Amino acid sequence: MCLVPSLRLLVHSQSYIEVTLQQEEHLALLDVHNSQDDLNNRGVEDSYLTPANLATFKTNNRRRILLWIITLLLIITVTDILSLLYVRHVFATVYSDSNTAELEFANPYIGLAELYKYGGINASRIDPILNRPRVVAQVFRDRPMELAPLGEHDWFDPSYGTITPNEKHLKVDQNTHTIAQFRAIDFGMEDCSLVFRLPATNARLEGSSPFIMKPSSVLDVFLLDGGSSPLDIKKLSWRTRPAHLKKIRTLVPRAGEEMVVTRFPCVWGSLHTFEVACTKGSDCLLDVWSSQNETWGIYMYQHQTV
Repeated sequence: MCLVPSLRLLVHSQSYIEVTLQQEEHLALLDVHNSQDDLNNRGVEDSYLTPANLATFKTNNRRRILLWIITLLLIITVTDILSLLYVRHVFATVYSDSNTAELEFANPYIGLAELYKYGGINASRIDPILNRPRVVAQVFRDRPMELAPLGEHDWFDPSYGTITPNEKHLKVDQNTHTIAQFRAIDFGMEDCSLVFRLPATNARLEGSSPFIMKPSSVLDVFLLDGGSSPLDIKKLSWRTRPAHLKKIRTLVPRAGEEMVVTRFPCVWGSLHTFEVACTKGSDCLLDVWSSQNETWGIYMYQHQTV
Protein backbone atom coordinates (compact mmCIF):
# COMPACT_ATOMS: atom_id res chain seq x y z
CA MET A 1 0.00 0.00 0.00
CA CYS A 2 2.85 2.37 0.73
CA LEU A 3 4.64 1.54 -2.47
CA VAL A 4 1.96 2.96 -4.79
CA PRO A 5 1.95 6.53 -3.37
CA SER A 6 5.68 6.61 -3.50
CA LEU A 7 5.62 5.67 -7.15
CA ARG A 8 3.01 8.37 -7.84
CA LEU A 9 5.14 10.97 -6.05
CA LEU A 10 8.13 9.92 -8.08
CA VAL A 11 6.20 10.30 -11.35
CA HIS A 12 4.94 13.78 -10.38
CA SER A 13 8.43 14.88 -9.39
CA GLN A 14 9.82 13.73 -12.69
CA SER A 15 7.09 15.59 -14.58
CA TYR A 16 7.76 18.75 -12.59
CA ILE A 17 11.46 18.56 -13.35
CA GLU A 18 10.75 18.09 -17.06
CA VAL A 19 8.44 21.14 -17.12
CA THR A 20 10.99 23.24 -15.27
CA LEU A 21 13.71 22.23 -17.67
CA GLN A 22 11.50 23.10 -20.63
CA GLN A 23 10.78 26.56 -19.16
CA GLU A 24 14.46 27.22 -18.60
CA GLU A 25 15.25 26.19 -22.16
CA HIS A 26 12.52 28.49 -23.43
CA LEU A 27 13.84 31.44 -21.40
CA ALA A 28 17.34 30.75 -22.62
CA LEU A 29 16.13 30.80 -26.22
CA LEU A 30 14.36 34.12 -25.58
CA ASP A 31 17.55 35.61 -24.18
CA VAL A 32 19.45 34.43 -27.22
CA HIS A 33 16.89 36.02 -29.57
CA ASN A 34 16.85 39.27 -27.61
CA SER A 35 20.61 39.45 -27.65
CA GLN A 36 20.61 38.83 -31.39
CA ASP A 37 18.01 41.60 -31.89
CA ASP A 38 20.10 44.01 -29.82
CA LEU A 39 23.12 43.17 -31.89
CA ASN A 40 21.15 43.66 -35.08
CA ASN A 41 19.77 47.03 -33.88
CA ARG A 42 23.22 48.19 -32.92
CA GLY A 43 24.43 47.19 -36.31
CA VAL A 44 21.70 49.23 -37.95
CA GLU A 45 22.52 52.27 -35.80
CA ASP A 46 26.22 51.86 -36.46
CA SER A 47 25.60 51.50 -40.18
CA TYR A 48 23.32 54.63 -40.13
CA LEU A 49 25.98 56.84 -38.51
CA THR A 50 28.47 56.38 -41.31
CA PRO A 51 30.32 59.48 -42.79
CA ALA A 52 28.29 59.22 -45.99
CA ASN A 53 25.01 59.31 -44.07
CA LEU A 54 26.21 62.23 -41.95
CA ALA A 55 27.14 64.19 -45.10
CA THR A 56 23.71 63.47 -46.59
CA PHE A 57 22.05 64.63 -43.38
CA LYS A 58 24.01 67.91 -43.40
CA THR A 59 23.23 68.45 -47.08
CA ASN A 60 19.51 67.98 -46.48
CA ASN A 61 19.66 70.46 -43.60
CA ARG A 62 21.40 73.03 -45.80
CA ARG A 63 18.79 72.54 -48.50
CA ARG A 64 15.99 73.10 -46.03
CA ILE A 65 17.64 76.28 -44.71
CA LEU A 66 18.27 77.53 -48.26
CA LEU A 67 14.64 76.84 -49.17
CA TRP A 68 13.45 78.91 -46.23
CA ILE A 69 15.80 81.76 -47.13
CA ILE A 70 14.62 81.76 -50.77
CA THR A 71 10.99 81.70 -49.63
CA LEU A 72 11.62 84.66 -47.32
CA LEU A 73 13.35 86.62 -50.08
CA LEU A 74 10.47 85.93 -52.46
CA ILE A 75 7.98 87.19 -49.90
CA ILE A 76 10.02 90.38 -49.35
CA THR A 77 10.38 90.93 -53.13
CA VAL A 78 6.67 90.47 -53.78
CA THR A 79 5.87 92.83 -50.90
CA ASP A 80 8.20 95.51 -52.31
CA ILE A 81 6.71 95.17 -55.80
CA LEU A 82 3.18 95.49 -54.45
CA SER A 83 4.22 98.54 -52.40
CA LEU A 84 5.75 100.22 -55.46
CA LEU A 85 2.65 99.49 -57.52
CA TYR A 86 0.50 101.00 -54.79
CA VAL A 87 2.66 104.14 -54.60
CA ARG A 88 2.48 104.46 -58.40
CA HIS A 89 -1.29 104.12 -58.23
CA VAL A 90 -1.46 106.85 -55.57
CA PHE A 91 0.66 109.25 -57.64
CA ALA A 92 -1.38 108.48 -60.76
CA THR A 93 -4.70 109.15 -59.03
CA VAL A 94 -4.45 111.22 -55.87
CA TYR A 95 -1.47 113.28 -57.06
CA SER A 96 -2.18 113.16 -60.79
CA ASP A 97 -1.36 116.10 -63.03
CA SER A 98 -4.35 118.43 -63.00
CA ASN A 99 -3.39 119.66 -66.51
CA THR A 100 -3.53 123.33 -65.60
CA ALA A 101 -2.28 124.20 -69.10
CA GLU A 102 -5.81 123.62 -70.38
CA LEU A 103 -7.33 126.14 -67.98
CA GLU A 104 -8.52 129.47 -69.30
CA PHE A 105 -5.96 132.27 -69.03
CA ALA A 106 -8.06 134.71 -67.01
CA ASN A 107 -8.06 138.39 -67.95
CA PRO A 108 -7.18 140.65 -64.99
CA TYR A 109 -7.79 143.86 -66.99
CA ILE A 110 -11.55 143.94 -66.44
CA GLY A 111 -13.26 146.96 -68.02
CA LEU A 112 -10.11 148.55 -69.47
CA ALA A 113 -11.03 147.73 -73.07
CA GLU A 114 -14.43 149.44 -72.71
CA LEU A 115 -12.83 152.40 -70.95
CA TYR A 116 -10.39 153.08 -73.80
CA LYS A 117 -12.94 152.18 -76.49
CA TYR A 118 -15.16 155.18 -75.73
CA GLY A 119 -12.22 157.59 -75.75
CA GLY A 120 -12.95 159.09 -72.38
CA ILE A 121 -9.35 158.73 -71.26
CA ASN A 122 -5.92 159.27 -72.78
CA ALA A 123 -3.28 156.62 -72.14
CA SER A 124 0.22 157.43 -70.97
CA ARG A 125 2.98 156.74 -73.45
CA ILE A 126 4.80 153.51 -72.63
CA ASP A 127 8.08 152.32 -74.12
CA PRO A 128 8.13 148.89 -75.76
CA ILE A 129 8.47 146.07 -73.26
CA LEU A 130 10.80 143.12 -73.77
CA ASN A 131 9.02 139.78 -73.66
CA ARG A 132 11.16 136.73 -72.95
CA PRO A 133 10.02 133.39 -74.38
CA ARG A 134 8.11 131.07 -72.08
CA VAL A 135 9.58 128.04 -73.86
CA VAL A 136 12.87 127.65 -75.74
CA ALA A 137 13.88 124.13 -76.72
CA GLN A 138 15.87 122.22 -79.32
CA VAL A 139 14.62 119.42 -81.58
CA PHE A 140 16.84 117.24 -83.74
CA ARG A 141 16.23 116.31 -87.36
CA ASP A 142 18.64 113.34 -87.25
CA ARG A 143 17.07 112.09 -83.98
CA PRO A 144 13.35 112.60 -84.56
CA MET A 145 12.20 110.67 -81.48
CA GLU A 146 14.62 112.28 -79.01
CA LEU A 147 12.93 114.65 -76.58
CA ALA A 148 14.06 118.22 -76.15
CA PRO A 149 16.84 118.56 -73.54
CA LEU A 150 15.86 119.77 -70.08
CA GLY A 151 17.91 121.31 -67.30
CA GLU A 152 21.20 121.52 -69.18
CA HIS A 153 22.58 124.00 -66.64
CA ASP A 154 20.77 122.70 -63.55
CA TRP A 155 22.96 122.15 -60.52
CA PHE A 156 22.51 120.64 -57.07
CA ASP A 157 22.94 122.59 -53.86
CA PRO A 158 23.03 120.59 -50.60
CA SER A 159 20.97 123.24 -48.81
CA TYR A 160 18.33 124.03 -51.45
CA GLY A 161 18.30 120.97 -53.73
CA THR A 162 18.24 121.23 -57.53
CA ILE A 163 18.49 124.82 -58.78
CA THR A 164 17.37 125.76 -62.29
CA PRO A 165 18.86 129.06 -63.47
CA ASN A 166 16.71 131.40 -65.55
CA GLU A 167 18.53 130.74 -68.83
CA LYS A 168 17.42 130.28 -72.44
CA HIS A 169 19.39 128.49 -75.11
CA LEU A 170 19.33 129.31 -78.82
CA LYS A 171 21.17 126.70 -80.87
CA VAL A 172 20.87 126.10 -84.59
CA ASP A 173 22.84 123.89 -86.98
CA GLN A 174 22.00 121.62 -89.89
CA ASN A 175 20.42 119.00 -87.61
CA THR A 176 19.30 121.16 -84.67
CA HIS A 177 16.35 123.55 -84.74
CA THR A 178 15.20 125.82 -81.91
CA ILE A 179 11.53 126.31 -81.06
CA ALA A 180 10.44 129.36 -79.05
CA GLN A 181 6.99 130.17 -77.71
CA PHE A 182 5.85 133.55 -76.37
CA ARG A 183 2.71 134.70 -74.61
CA ALA A 184 1.59 138.29 -75.20
CA ILE A 185 1.30 140.11 -71.87
CA ASP A 186 0.01 143.48 -70.58
CA PHE A 187 -3.10 145.24 -71.74
CA GLY A 188 -2.78 147.73 -74.59
CA MET A 189 0.59 146.35 -75.78
CA GLU A 190 -0.77 144.30 -78.67
CA ASP A 191 1.66 145.14 -81.47
CA CYS A 192 4.61 142.74 -81.36
CA SER A 193 7.97 142.45 -83.10
CA LEU A 194 10.15 139.34 -83.12
CA VAL A 195 13.86 140.14 -82.78
CA PHE A 196 17.28 138.51 -82.73
CA ARG A 197 19.70 139.99 -80.25
CA LEU A 198 23.28 138.69 -80.35
CA PRO A 199 26.37 139.71 -78.35
CA ALA A 200 29.53 141.02 -79.92
CA THR A 201 32.15 138.41 -80.74
CA ASN A 202 34.50 139.78 -78.06
CA ALA A 203 31.82 140.40 -75.41
CA ARG A 204 32.26 138.94 -71.93
CA LEU A 205 29.26 136.79 -71.09
CA GLU A 206 27.87 135.43 -67.86
CA GLY A 207 28.44 131.76 -67.29
CA SER A 208 30.86 129.37 -68.92
CA SER A 209 29.04 128.82 -72.23
CA PRO A 210 30.64 130.80 -75.08
CA PHE A 211 28.87 132.56 -77.93
CA ILE A 212 29.52 130.63 -81.16
CA MET A 213 28.47 131.73 -84.63
CA LYS A 214 29.80 130.98 -88.09
CA PRO A 215 29.91 134.10 -90.27
CA SER A 216 28.41 132.10 -93.14
CA SER A 217 25.25 131.28 -91.17
CA VAL A 218 21.90 131.94 -92.85
CA LEU A 219 18.71 131.33 -90.87
CA ASP A 220 15.08 130.62 -91.72
CA VAL A 221 12.36 131.63 -89.26
CA PHE A 222 8.99 129.84 -89.40
CA LEU A 223 5.64 130.52 -87.77
CA LEU A 224 4.25 127.36 -86.15
CA ASP A 225 0.74 126.26 -85.34
CA GLY A 226 1.25 126.27 -81.59
CA GLY A 227 -2.45 126.33 -80.76
CA SER A 228 -3.85 127.90 -77.61
CA SER A 229 -2.02 125.70 -75.08
CA PRO A 230 1.58 126.05 -73.88
CA LEU A 231 4.11 123.62 -75.33
CA ASP A 232 4.98 120.67 -73.12
CA ILE A 233 8.77 120.40 -73.33
CA LYS A 234 8.66 116.95 -71.72
CA LYS A 235 6.86 115.67 -74.83
CA LEU A 236 8.50 117.89 -77.46
CA SER A 237 10.58 116.28 -80.19
CA TRP A 238 11.16 116.65 -83.93
CA ARG A 239 8.28 114.25 -84.53
CA THR A 240 5.85 116.00 -82.15
CA ARG A 241 6.71 119.64 -82.84
CA PRO A 242 3.88 121.90 -84.11
CA ALA A 243 3.27 122.09 -87.85
CA HIS A 244 4.69 124.93 -89.97
CA LEU A 245 2.20 127.60 -90.98
CA LYS A 246 4.57 129.69 -93.08
CA LYS A 247 8.14 130.88 -93.44
CA ILE A 248 8.41 134.39 -92.07
CA ARG A 249 11.87 135.43 -93.20
CA THR A 250 15.37 134.37 -94.19
CA LEU A 251 18.09 136.42 -92.52
CA VAL A 252 21.83 136.61 -91.92
CA PRO A 253 22.50 137.07 -88.18
CA ARG A 254 25.10 139.65 -87.19
CA ALA A 255 27.07 139.65 -83.93
CA GLY A 256 26.61 142.68 -81.70
CA GLU A 257 23.30 143.70 -83.31
CA GLU A 258 19.59 143.47 -82.72
CA MET A 259 17.64 142.47 -85.82
CA VAL A 260 13.88 142.69 -86.30
CA VAL A 261 12.54 139.51 -87.90
CA THR A 262 8.87 140.45 -88.27
CA ARG A 263 6.10 142.55 -86.76
CA PHE A 264 2.59 141.24 -86.10
CA PRO A 265 -0.55 141.86 -84.01
CA CYS A 266 -0.60 140.01 -80.68
CA VAL A 267 -3.84 140.00 -78.73
CA TRP A 268 -3.39 140.02 -74.97
CA GLY A 269 -2.93 136.47 -73.62
CA SER A 270 -2.31 134.88 -77.05
CA LEU A 271 0.49 132.38 -77.72
CA HIS A 272 2.97 132.74 -80.59
CA THR A 273 5.30 129.90 -81.59
CA PHE A 274 8.32 130.11 -83.91
CA GLU A 275 11.02 127.80 -85.23
CA VAL A 276 14.57 128.84 -86.15
CA ALA A 277 16.51 126.65 -88.59
CA CYS A 278 19.52 126.84 -90.86
CA THR A 279 18.74 127.61 -94.48
CA LYS A 280 19.14 124.52 -96.61
CA GLY A 281 22.71 124.28 -97.92
CA SER A 282 24.05 126.91 -95.51
CA ASP A 283 27.27 126.29 -93.55
CA CYS A 284 25.45 127.32 -90.42
CA LEU A 285 26.04 127.34 -86.67
CA LEU A 286 24.62 129.63 -84.00
CA ASP A 287 24.88 128.87 -80.28
CA VAL A 288 24.19 131.43 -77.54
CA TRP A 289 22.86 131.37 -73.97
CA SER A 290 20.93 134.11 -72.21
CA SER A 291 20.75 134.57 -68.44
CA GLN A 292 18.76 136.42 -65.83
CA ASN A 293 20.81 139.56 -66.50
CA GLU A 294 21.69 139.18 -70.19
CA THR A 295 19.18 138.99 -73.01
CA TRP A 296 20.53 137.11 -76.01
CA GLY A 297 18.95 134.98 -78.69
CA ILE A 298 15.33 135.30 -79.83
CA TYR A 299 12.95 137.71 -78.07
CA MET A 300 9.83 139.72 -78.64
CA TYR A 301 8.98 143.39 -78.13
CA GLN A 302 5.45 144.53 -77.36
CA HIS A 303 4.48 148.02 -78.50
CA GLN A 304 1.69 150.20 -77.15
CA THR A 305 -1.66 150.15 -78.98
CA VAL A 306 -3.85 152.38 -76.75
